[in-house]
Amino acid sequence: MSNDQKFPQSYIDKENEDTAFADYAPFRYGLVEQDTAYLSRINDIRKTLDPILVDIVDGGIEAAVMEAEAAVERTARSTIIREQHDYRASLCTLDCLSVSRVSWAATADPIRMKFPLSEISEGDVFIYNDVYESAGTIGHLPDYCIVTPIFIEQRLIGFAQIFGHVSDVGGRMAGSWPNTSESIFEEGTMCPPVKLYSEGVLNDGLYDVLLRNSRFPEDLRGDIDAFVGANEIVRRRVVELCDRFGVDKVEGAFYEIIDRCAEVVKEKGLPFFPEGEFIGEDFIENDGLTLDEPIKLQLTLRKYKEKMILDFEGTSPQAKGPINWPLDGRHYSKWLGAFFKAQIPGIIINEGVTDVFRCRIPKRTILSSEFPAPVVSRMTCMLRMISAYTVALAKAFDGEVVADMQCIQIYGMYGQDLDGNLFLMREIFGAGSGARPQGDGTDAVDLVPYSKNLPAEFIEQRFPVKVEKVGLAMDSGGPGKYRGGLGYVKEIRPLVDGHYTTVTERTAFASIGIKGGLSGQPGGSIKNPETETEEHVFFSRDAVPVKANDLIRLVTPGGGGWGDPLERDIEAVRLDVVRKLVSFKSAERDYGVIIDQETFEVDETATDSLRKTTAIKRGPVKLINRGPYAQTLIRNGVLNVSDPEMENMELADDKVLEHYWKDLYKYTAKPSI
Repeated sequence: MSNDQKFPQSYIDKENEDTAFADYAPFRYGLVEQDTAYLSRINDIRKTLDPILVDIVDGGIEAAVMEAEAAVERTARSTIIREQHDYRASLCTLDCLSVSRVSWAATADPIRMKFPLSEISEGDVFIYNDVYESAGTIGHLPDYCIVTPIFIEQRLIGFAQIFGHVSDVGGRMAGSWPNTSESIFEEGTMCPPVKLYSEGVLNDGLYDVLLRNSRFPEDLRGDIDAFVGANEIVRRRVVELCDRFGVDKVEGAFYEIIDRCAEVVKEKGLPFFPEGEFIGEDFIENDGLTLDEPIKLQLTLRKYKEKMILDFEGTSPQAKGPINWPLDGRHYSKWLGAFFKAQIPGIIINEGVTDVFRCRIPKRTILSSEFPAPVVSRMTCMLRMISAYTVALAKAFDGEVVADMQCIQIYGMYGQDLDGNLFLMREIFGAGSGARPQGDGTDAVDLVPYSKNLPAEFIEQRFPVKVEKVGLAMDSGGPGKYRGGLGYVKEIRPLVDGHYTTVTERTAFASIGIKGGLSGQPGGSIKNPETETEEHVFFSRDAVPVKANDLIRLVTPGGGGWGDPLERDIEAVRLDVVRKLVSFKSAERDYGVIIDQETFEVDETATDSLRKTTAIKRGPVKLINRGPYAQTLIRNGVLNVSDPEMENMELADDKVLEHYWKDLYKYTAKPSI
């Protein structure tokens, strides 16, 4: 649909904007019932607030959140938290609206929905991880959430909240991440919203049950204690703000900060977005169980005046495997609303963005699954939603957007170490981000959840694993006027027998190139490469048996390219070849640049001729490039896209399928370790 196509008539033949959007659920005021008298009092307070005071409170809140997160990093036990930063802290109002920057998961809503205010006391600390009792704010069971109420002179004004991905909460697989689960019961212990502390007294029985159901109880104990301590930091800092400025003004500032976000997005973000309807889609390779059926995630953006609709009609039904992501529209609004940060530097995206975005989520899709559907691998769904959003934005802005990025990449090893103790090594692995309209993508970065890699020294000191190589994967970044970021290549060698596990995507469907940019290269793993026992490992795998001294090579995907590769600066291509980021073959095939393999000098005459003939043979570039595998499935009718005329189909070839169908789809075992 073109940029000048207006909003569908059925949505504007209304008396006013509010009724025009009546069919789309607003999530502006959360899920708890609000007290009108309370809101009236807050509004009266806000009329008297000094903007400078609001700025100070805003800065104090963000400083408190950062201090809490730093404390978790210093005191938690699980590697994925302490070393890789898979946790977030936040501050919520009394009615559970996020004041601080979006924490991406977990709020205090489940506490308010289950416990009347009369049953929430000073000194209470709440805990939960139950996805289906989390009010759509927890994605999978390894994410434990701790909520601490904040009282000022016996008056409850808000909640400190922190969640983090702990090592193990039981279930069928070590690490509580079975890629082949068929129900959430296989994925770990479910803890509904309950009091861990009641008026300062620890519930020892509950704590013992949680620890007993973890393969690594001391890690879990350390993580939970770290979360409780971090919340106490936020609570104390809010109390200090109230002591300094008065509780009424601080509480009023909470809501002023939220509305600031909404107003800034309306004034500085939405005007750049053209009115109309724009459809984006992407595909998850499979659900972990039915390996030959891709899963569709479709998003329609509808812009009208000061509102944006996120309509997920067309998304695949609830999956049998664990890729479901049962959140609510409020969470999706915050998630996608964060993209306005690129247009509005310095903005804090909080609950205010839900005043701009509204969601329509059909029932029983992969985005609205019902208990007890499995959910542990919901991260693939989360990141493919970003890809669908990227495609929709590309159509809205004629390609002037950042190209597509990699998906979740996690690998792990587990077994018994040399002393006979159970170990689990797991790393969230970076890959290439998408190229931009003004520059190359970033190499080897993990954008969600902004994690860091595990240093080789840490791995070798703590686990029976040797790291033999870490580098960038040559040619993995999507070619373009600006190249997609490169993925990792990493080689590890276990020193004991055990099992290797992966949680990954983009092993077949590549990162999407935009406006003539080519797709990035998919990733994967190889056990014992270049040997007679070589085995390619695709998709997410639960338990690949490995022997001591086997070699595992991990390659993560590259980001999509942006713009016509034939327009890339010739010297930039040459330097990429010199730096071993791009091969001689790719330089000639993809960029039309011929480089001497001994002197690294460019043959300018041959390059100019090759670029001209390639451009004529190829014709005009297309907006979307999904790579050869997806292109072939689109041509064969396996995948359906909304605007096929915008899709590059140059690389569609049935021969491409032979490799994938031979190697990718042979794994059907469902191990239990």
